[in-house]
Order: sequence, then structure tokens, then C-alpha cells
Amino acid sequence: MTAGEVRRGELLALALLSAGMLLYELVLIRIFSVLMWYHFASLSIGLALLGLGAGGLAVGLKPSLGSAAYRARFTLVFAFGVVSVLLYLALMHSLPELSRLTLAPFHQPFYKPFERAQTTDLDVELAVRLTVLSVGVGWPFFFTGVVTAGVLRERAPDIKKHYAATFLGSALGCALFPLLLSYVSAPAALGVAGAFAALSAPLWNRSKSMKWTGTAVAACFVALCVWAEVSGSAEIPFARGRYDPDILAVRWNSMSRVAAFSLPPDDMLRPQGQSVKYKGEQPRQIGLVVDDSGYTNLYDGAQSAANPEFFRANLVAMPYHLRPGAKALLFGPGGGKDVWIALSFPGVTVQAVEINPQVVEMVEETFGAFTGKPYSDGRVKLAVADARRYARQDSEKYDVIGASAVFGRLPPSAGAFTLSEDLLHTAEAFEDYWDRLTGDGILSVTRFAYEQRALRLTALARDLLERKGIAEPGRHIRVVSDRGLANVMVSKKPFEAKDDEKIREVLDRYGFDLLYPYQGAGESQLSRIVDSKNVEEALKDIPFDVSAPTDDRPFFYYTVRPGDFISGSIPGRAGFDDRGAEILRLSFIIMIVISTASLLLPVLYLRGLPRVGRKSFWVLSYFFAIGFGYMVLEIGTMKRLLLVLGHPVYAVTVTLLAFLLGSGAGCLLSERMAPSRKKLGLWLLVIAVLGAVQAHFTPHLLSAVMNYPFAARFAIALLVTLPLAFAMGMPFPAAISQLGESSGNLLPWIWSVNGFASVCASLGVLLLAMNFGYSATLDMGAACYLLAFVSLAGLGTGLSSDEGMTD
Repeated sequence: MTAGEVRRGELLALALLSAGMLLYELVLIRIFSVLMWYHFASLSIGLALLGLGAGGLAVGLKPSLGSAAYRARFTLVFAFGVVSVLLYLALMHSLPELSRLTLAPFHQPFYKPFERAQTTDLDVELAVRLTVLSVGVGWPFFFTGVVTAGVLRERAPDIKKHYAATFLGSALGCALFPLLLSYVSAPAALGVAGAFAALSAPLWNRSKSMKWTGTAVAACFVALCVWAEVSGSAEIPFARGRYDPDILAVRWNSMSRVAAFSLPPDDMLRPQGQSVKYKGEQPRQIGLVVDDSGYTNLYDGAQSAANPEFFRANLVAMPYHLRPGAKALLFGPGGGKDVWIALSFPGVTVQAVEINPQVVEMVEETFGAFTGKPYSDGRVKLAVADARRYARQDSEKYDVIGASAVFGRLPPSAGAFTLSEDLLHTAEAFEDYWDRLTGDGILSVTRFAYEQRALRLTALARDLLERKGIAEPGRHIRVVSDRGLANVMVSKKPFEAKDDEKIREVLDRYGFDLLYPYQGAGESQLSRIVDSKNVEEALKDIPFDVSAPTDDRPFFYYTVRPGDFISGSIPGRAGFDDRGAEILRLSFIIMIVISTASLLLPVLYLRGLPRVGRKSFWVLSYFFAIGFGYMVLEIGTMKRLLLVLGHPVYAVTVTLLAFLLGSGAGCLLSERMAPSRKKLGLWLLVIAVLGAVQAHFTPHLLSAVMNYPFAARFAIALLVTLPLAFAMGMPFPAAISQLGESSGNLLPWIWSVNGFASVCASLGVLLLAMNFGYSATLDMGAACYLLAFVSLAGLGTGLSSDEGMTD
């Protein structure tokens, strides 16, 4: 076999291994979103980067581990590690105790909003559980890191083709992910990810025995995928935050998992928002959960149609009492409750906008005989679309625009990099809704009154009215509640006396409360937000940050002030999402500790700092800066694309695809485009400028194309991202090439430092965006490349090759 054939085999093997690794990483995101709080989805990215960095370090400490003799075996170890997660999920069906010990504590108690989940106790036990979980699913990445680092070390300094192969293979995995999950569940998809990796084994070792072994293992893993999908034996037996082996139906795609389950009688008794004075029959119901915490119910269609008073006695129905015969626009109606509420009033017509096609499938097809297919009712029109874009492009006007409480979260269906962001509850979103209201239309948003949700909604309403130049916002706002649920209503024209009279009548009939205008002595926090002449001062007096979120910082559910988050002091009664963010901070700390222990301390203890003449500090700072900056700009770009593409899954797909393809092309052309230190420095400055453009100018461009067809928006998002991604593909291979012959010895250390920075950034950038916004996030990414430029300049001029760089 010629050297060229060996080289081509290596490139294909790297591509297949990288495709399997990225598939595993993305499938873990989906699984984490179902098993635990969606805050944990981003852990898989950090774990992948940590494994790759640790593998690079292992090769640095013991170069023989990266030799060709081990690559096929390590590839198979990775493949078996991936499939072990599938087998673990299957084992939970036989040993439910496993789910309680390892997974159940990460759930919020189902429909118990005032009860704290176990995870809010930030103790040693939780830290141990998180560590065990991280190691349990993250260890396979280590072997991918060993194989990849071994190849790059062997081929240094001419690594551009091999480095590009890892990007292009990962791009293949990224492109296959949404297609794969359109046909199989996430647990079953693990078998395909393992098969991709197993197919690369015969390319590392061309022996006949390995050819048959690798092919047979890949075939077995594909068969395992088919078995898991057909039998359902590896389906995640979780619904409503507890083990449930009798889930009625499950639907997967890259967007979410939707599961239907039987509702225990206690879960249907007097839910918040349903009048305690209502004594009639309740329609039969089936529970529906999107991933971990997006709850909605399906209602018996015949019983619902025969019992309209049940729905009229709901807090969500308030605007229909005020606007008889309304034309309604409903965002996120989920299982159909909001639709049934609207149809319980004579003459009402409904335009429903639901983003998740699987939820619609459950309502209209899977359980159509039960629900009576409310979306097919002649009074209802359905659009499967993103609410923000629909509000932008729709030309109709509506008497009522409504979004109810339970199914209000998009993040659980998002998976990656989401935390608690919500672009449906921002200042810009409320302006879009306002434009769709008739002259006396009402915007009605129902959320839990606890955890500062009602305060933040009221602040959004006040901000909207100020933007519209309304001098007396209190005349346009009414807030009513039932126990822990609040309905914030904003009227385009001032509420009239007859409206207030009708509100009092409904409150008396159903036992609801009026929160604003405040009826008690003194003033409430709500009244201070609405009536204060200086709303900024009123908001400062509240311990939590309940200011109006914006598209740049759209974290509606996150109300901890940045200073409190950094200090670790969360005042008062922190909410569910705030506690989840607290867990994320703990995860970040744990990842830094693990990364330091596995990436930095061993090499410092065993080898000391690598020597690059007198320039070691600048070399290490350069690779740290580009490692941190790459992740910051990549994740920040995902955030920028979310609004124009309509769903986080699409934003993740476009961003990863663009960065992997663009950076792969940049790697291949790095020798030509950045052959000297001077030209490399120019590219670093280009990246910094493009990062600043993403932060401050791209949002205006993307906003202008929101009404374009999806294919056009997809293409524009790709084109906006590719130049930055292309430029960012050059700094690593170009610098390795310019290190000269010494790069073979330096590469494992560089890989480790670069990996450590990437791990820190993968979670740290989320905390930055959550507290300071997307623009600040992207600005930091741009600043990292300026730091890399300074590091490059710090190497000085006239370096000889034995000092580590050539010019």
C-alpha cells in the first residue's frame, strides 16, 4: 500500500470517527434535555471538549498511546462506550432503581411549583452525582482525543488536511443528526453513532481480522439501533419528573421528545387557574410532556364540547369575558386547552400557532379519536410555525392575543445552549404582538405568579406602553390571579369602566383575585412597577432582576442579578429556573476542576511547562485565546441566528454546519492564506472585526429578512456565518505549521491548553450571555482574538526556528 493510500485512509478514518463523535455529542444533548433540566444539555459539549483535551494530554505524556498500533482498538472502545449508554437506558426498564439513583433527582417535582426539587440543595452529594454523571457519559470522548491527537502529532507540522478532516467529518455528523432523529429515537440513534466510529477501525488497521471485526461491530450496532427503535426497550421511561414504564405514546425528532402519559386523578384536581368555585364535571385528560418540563394536557373532545363552563371558569378565559365574539391569536396552545377555552365562548374564532409538529400530531392523529381534533374545528385555523415570525408576517388584526402558562417554555424543546432563553417574552416581541391587536384588542399572557414571573410580565407591559408613548400605563394594564397563577392583560386602548365592572363580576363569580390595580393598603410591587414615574428606581428596589428582557438578553425566566450570581448569593425565594442556573454554575465549577486535574496538573507535575525558547508564555496564551474565542464566537453566533431561524435546533444546525465546513476550508487553505506570522496576524484582526459585526450589525440584517421563506433565511444565515467560520479555521493549523519541527513535541501541550480553554468557554459563555447578553458575549469572543494577536506580536521579530516560530 502506497503512502498516498495510507494518508487517504487516515483522512477517511478521521472523518468517520469525527462524524460518530459529533452524533454522540448531539444525541447526548437530546437525551439530557429529556432526563434532566434543560440547563444540563450543554454539558455534552463541555464533556466532548474535555475528552478531546485529555486524550491530547495522554498522547503528550505517553506518545506511544497515539501510535497507529492502538488507533483501531481505541476507536472500537469509543464505539462501545457510546453504545453502553444505550444499554444503560435499556437496563433501566429492568432495574428502575437505576433511574432513581442516577437521574430522578434532577427533576422538578411534577406540578408542584412551590416544592423545591432535590437539585436545589447544593451539597457534596449533588456535586458527586454530577461528577459521576459527567464521567459516566464523557469517558468515550477521551479515546477519540487520543486517536485524533496521535494522528495530528505524527503528521505535524503538515496537519492541515487531517485537521480539516475532523471538521468535515463533524459537519457530516451534524447534517445527519436532524435526518436521523426524524426516523429513530435519540437512544436508538446511539447505535448509529457507534457504527460510524466502528467503520473507521478497519481504516486504521488494514488487517483482514480488523476489517471483519470493524464491519461486524458496525452491523451489530445498526441492528441494536433497529431493535431499540422497534421494541422501545431503550425508550427513556420518564414523564412528569418520575419513572413511568407505562408511557402511552412517544414521538422523537431533533427538536424534542413528546411523550403522552396517563394523568393520576390527583394531578387533575383543581389545577391552578381553574376556579375553586367550579363544581361541575371535568373532561377526561391525558398528560403530554415535551422533553423534561414542557407540560400540556389533551382533553376529551366530546366532554369538552359538552361542558363549556369548565373552560369559562379558567383564569385564561378572562379576555374573552371582556371581548365577546373575539378573533383570537393563540401562541403555543399545545394540547388544546387554550383552543377549548376560546371556543367555549360563542362567536369566537381562533388562529392557533404551534411550533412543535409532534404536539399537533399527538392532538390530531395519535389521540385524535380522544381529543375530537380541536385544531380541525371549522372555527380554528392552525399554523405550525414560530410565534415571533408569524406575528411579524401576519397582516391580520386580533381582538385577543393569548399565551397561557403551562406550555409556555420553548427551552425544553431546544436542547443545546439554551438555558432559560425565551424570545417570545422580550420587549421586541411585545411590540410585534401590539402591532397585531385591533384598536381595543387585549394581549393576555398567563404565567405563574411566584418566582417573579408576574412582576417581569408587568415590567414588560410597562416597557411596551412607554415605547408606544402612553403616558398613563396603569389605565392599560390589569392583572388577575388564581392562587399561584397570574394573567397579565394589556389593552391597546384604556380599560373602560364597563371593562372593570365585568372584571369584578368574573372575579366574584369564580373566586379570582385582582392584583392590579392594587386594592389593599399602601402599594404592592406590581403597583410600583406600573405607577412609578421612575420605573428604573422601582425595579432597583426589588431584590431580583425583573426588568424587561430584550432580544439581546432574552432570559425571561432568569431573574438573578449578575452581581448576586457571581457572588453566589441569591436573595429571597429563588425560582425553579434561577435554581437551575445555580446548578449550572456548580457544573461550570466542577468542569473547571476536572479540566484542571485532567488537562493541566499532570503535565505540569510530570513534564513541567513546555519550552519554546523564551517565548513559551506567548505561545500558550495564543492557543488559550483562540480556544476560548472560538467557542465564544460559535455559541454567540447560535444565539444571533435563533430569532431569524425560529427554533434553537435550526440555529444549532446552521451554526455547527457553517463553522465545521467553513473552518474545515480555512484549515485546508491556511498554508496559502496565512503563510507567515504577519499574514496570520492580519487574519486574527479580521476575525475580531467579524466578531464585532456579529455582535452589533448582523442582528439588523437578520431582522430585515425574518419574513423570507425558510430556505432563504437558512441560506442567508449560512452566508452570514461562513466568512467568520472560514477565518477562524486558520489560526490553529497556521500557527502549528509556523512552529516548525518543534510542533511535534509541542502539539499535545498545545492541544491540552486549547482544549482547557474550550471546555471553560463551553459553559462559561452561557453564563456570560445569561448575565450580560449576546452582544457582550460576542464582544468577548472578538477580544480573545485581539489577545491572540497581541500574543503573536509578543513573540517578537526575527525568530529562528529553534525558538519555535518562523516568520
